[in-house]
Parts: sequence; C-alpha cells; structure tokens
Amino acid sequence: MMATAALRAPRSLNHIAYPTWNSQATHDFYTEVLKCEFLTAIQLDVVPSSGARTPYLHTFFGLHDGSAIAFFEVEGLPDPGPDSVPSWVRHIALNVDSMEELHAWQAHFKAKGVESVGIVDHDGVWESLYIFDPNGVRIELTLQTRPLTEDDARQGAETLRTWNAR
Repeated sequence: MMATAALRAPRSLNHIAYPTWNSQATHDFYTEVLKCEFLTAIQLDVVPSSGARTPYLHTFFGLHDGSAIAFFEVEGLPDPGPDSVPSWVRHIALNVDSMEELHAWQAHFKAKGVESVGIVDHDGVWESLYIFDPNGVRIELTLQTRPLTEDDARQGAETLRTWNAR
C-alpha cells in the first residue's frame, strides 16, 4: 500500500504557457530582449495528454531560477486578435533583485526600442516595469520591496468580502 503524502501548495513554477502565432518573433524577443536562455522546442502532431491530432510547436525559454515561459504555435489556430479582456489583465510577473536592476531593464528596453510603462509603485509592496511581448502577453518585471504579512492577508480577506458583497 502506498503512503499518502500530505498535500500542500506546489513547490514552484515549472513553466507557464501561452499561445503564439509566430515562434521566430517569440524566440527573438525572449532571447534578445528578455535575455532568457532558449531551452528547447518540441514538435508533435498528436497532443500526448488528449490524443487530439493537432500539429504544434512547443518552445521553452528559461528564467534564472530554473522555471520557464513556454509557447504553443498550433497549426491552423486562428489569431483571435484583440479580445474583450483588457490587455493588462493577462500577464506574468517576473522577479528582479533590486531597483538598480529594474532601472537597468528599463534602459535595456529603451535601447531595444521596446516601449515600457513604469516603474510603478504598487501599494508600497511592489515596484514594477511593464512591457508587451510580440504575442500581446504583458510582462511585469517586479521588485517586491517587503514581504506580505498576516495583516496583509486579513486586509485582503476584508477587501474580498467587500468586493463579493457588491
């Protein structure tokens, strides 16, 4: 009989995946602009988890901590273009280690001709710089300036209750 492990939140992020309609532009952006290591590309005609016959290319770009951002270019998938979700909602926030690093990224983006927004102070907890990748994915480079506390959790729970009561 196999022992049941106590469940808790997963240990860390392995990868997050988004669609792309141009794998080369995505590769160039993540390797040249965000300085991610190109890890691999997998091309299959059948989706292993579902058995669906759907040719695709799955690319992976490494972050400093060992996690990755991945993309699927699916053959024949129509590009939905702008949708009803505001562009700032769907995003990934990536940690940096200092304000100096945030400023260095800001200068790097300017040198690469990539428009950025920020550096924005979020509630005295995060300082963030924003860009979009070629797929419309918003990327937030962020410095967390203090840990979240039990007081933050209590205040957040009250904010959630108030929101739900609307």
